[in-house]
Order: sequence, then structure tokens, then C-alpha cells
Amino acid sequence: MSATEETTADSQMTENVEDVEFVDMAFTKELRKATKDVHNLTDVLVNAKFALALSDDEVWYDGLLAFYELYKFFETHLPERLLPKEFYRTAAFERDFDYFYGSDWRKDYEIRPAVQKYLEHLEKIAAQNELLLFAYSYQMYMALMSGGQMLQKKRMIARKLWIFSKSDDEEQQKQADKEAELATARAADGSLNKDDLEARPMPAQVTICPPGCEATYFPEKISVLKAKLRRVFNNHYGAFDDDLRAAFIEESRNVFRLNIEVVRTIKGVNRANLRKLALALIFVSSIVVAVKFALK
Repeated sequence: MSATEETTADSQMTENVEDVEFVDMAFTKELRKATKDVHNLTDVLVNAKFALALSDDEVWYDGLLAFYELYKFFETHLPERLLPKEFYRTAAFERDFDYFYGSDWRKDYEIRPAVQKYLEHLEKIAAQNELLLFAYSYQMYMALMSGGQMLQKKRMIARKLWIFSKSDDEEQQKQADKEAELATARAADGSLNKDDLEARPMPAQVTICPPGCEATYFPEKISVLKAKLRRVFNNHYGAFDDDLRAAFIEESRNVFRLNIEVVRTIKGVNRANLRKLALALIFVSSIVVAVKFALK
């Protein structure tokens, strides 16, 4: 390798380290604290609604369909300086729908009322100030790169789509553990508050992309993408006056309020949960019967 190539490689490595390690989290902490209550409420609803239904394809794809229009809106209304193209998901969503519903899925597709209401609100926000629209895209893409990764991996495992060997999975987990240990050490020495986002283990990234699983798949490293989006956030939020900062926080809270209404429209959850419970009941009953016969 030439000296020039070595310098370039060292520069790229430094950029990658900076991408992950040196993002100021002060504004992220402020926003997270301001949205914590509504964020937790959304988490409770999602966990309750999808606890047993994750592996059901109809539920999964209807969930994607419910949020599809929102990501498409961000990608057609925000400039690249606020939403870089490597985050775009619209085409990936559509390929997933082609896979599950067939290429003519648009014929019967209708925007559901809760989503239409959401879009109308986004239209007003976009007309008011594109930076307030960024409040929505920031939360939504971070969600796709955090909870979206965990939900997809759980679904893949349940559907036997996760084809990594145990050793590969363990290697991924070791890397996540290392990041968690680093964050814990920083929390212990006072350089990082324990409630910071960085103090929590990074969810394992979905690193494979079977057919129909593109919406949550990012070829780039998630930690690098998150760092990039946080930098966009920092660069603008830090320059806001008090009024714009208050408006940004309020719209960030509205993201979760409106998302709750969209989650409630996802179809097939009760049917899937009842089927899972019925199968579990049959399994338990068969064990009880088998034990009784064995004791006779």
C-alpha cells in the first residue's frame, strides 16, 4: 500500500471512528427527556399488540403498509441536507409489498383514515417550517434503526429466516456487548449519564436480507447512520431560538401520539395472537395428557 493510500485509509478510519464515537449527545438527551413519557406509552402499546403476532406475515406487512406513506412523505418533502438519500426506504417498502401482496397491490390499496389525518398534519407542518417536519423524520428513522431492527430480527428467528450460525450470532452479540461495556465505563467515570441513549446496548443490526425483508435492512452500519442523523439534528437544533426549540419538541411529542393512532389500525393482530394462544394451549394440554398416561 502506498503512503497516499495509507493516509487515505487512516483518514477513512478516523472518519468512521468519529461517526460513532464523537457525536455530542447533549441535545439528544434533552429531546429524549422531553418525549420520554409519550415514547414509553408507544412502546407499551407496540409490545402489548405484537407480543405474539410478530411472526404472522399478514400483521407484519400490514404494519409496514400502515407506515409506508409517512416515510414516502418525508422522502419527497425534505431536502437531502435534512434527510440524506442513504436513509430512503420507500423503494424497499414497495419491494416488500410486491413480494407479499403481488405486483398489483396498488390496485386495492387505500390510505387508511388515521394515516390520512397524519399526512394532513405533516402537510401543515411542512408548509410552516421544514425543520419541524424534520422532527418527525428524525424520530421515525431512528425508530426504524432501533426498534425496527429488534422486531425484524425476532420475526426472522420466529419464521426461521435468520440463517446465521450460533457462532455468527455470538460474534454479533460480543460486538454489542463491547459497545455496552464502553458505554457503561463512560457512565461510571461520569462522562456519560446512565440514562443516555449511548448507555444502552445497541440492538443487533439485521445483517441479512431475505426476500420481503428489505424495509428494515440497511447495508450501512447502523451506528454510523445514527451518528450521521444525530449530527444533522445537532447542527440545526443547536441554532434554534427558544420558540423554535419549543415547537420542535412539541412536534417530536406529536410523532408518538400520531403513531399510536396508526398502530391501532394494523389488522390481524388479535387473530394472530388468538391463534398463538390456542396453539400454546393445545401444546400444554398434550403435555398434561401425556404425563397422566405416563403415571398410570
